[in-house]
Amino acid sequence: MNLRTKKTLSILLRGIAVLAFLTLFGVLRNGWHGLGPGFYVCVALNVAVTGYAWWWYGDSPKAVEARMKVEAKRAARQQTR
Repeated sequence: MNLRTKKTLSILLRGIAVLAFLTLFGVLRNGWHGLGPGFYVCVALNVAVTGYAWWWYGDSPKAVEARMKVEAKRAARQQTR
């Protein structure tokens, strides 16, 4: 499995785990069914973050350029220490 798939799946599964925990907590605490507007906002946010991670670890020229800039900044920061 390549890095792009690993990172994207781990982010997606983490988001699903958080949503499941919050939904179960709400149901057990006060009978809230978990399908209100807040739930759908969290699902949309999770999908957006997962999509961004898929793009970030992809092969598009903009993504590669963005990763190179981040790596250059990180290397410059380590050299100044």
